[in-house]
Amino acid sequence: MTKRLIQFIALLMLGLFFLPYIWKLKQVDLLVILIMGMVLPIYDFITSGEKKEIE
Repeated sequence: MTKRLIQFIALLMLGLFFLPYIWKLKQVDLLVILIMGMVLPIYDFITSGEKKEIE
C-alpha cells in the first residue's frame, strides 16, 4: 500500500514538473513529446498494480 502511495506521489510530482512546459509550449511536436513523456509513467503506474510481486 505504501509503495503505491509513493509511486502516486512521484507521478504527481512529475506531472507538476511538466505542467509549466506543457502550458507555455507553442511547438506541437515538442508538446507531443512532453505529453508522451507523461503518458508512459501513467501507463506504467496503472499496469504495475496488476503485476504480482514476488517478495
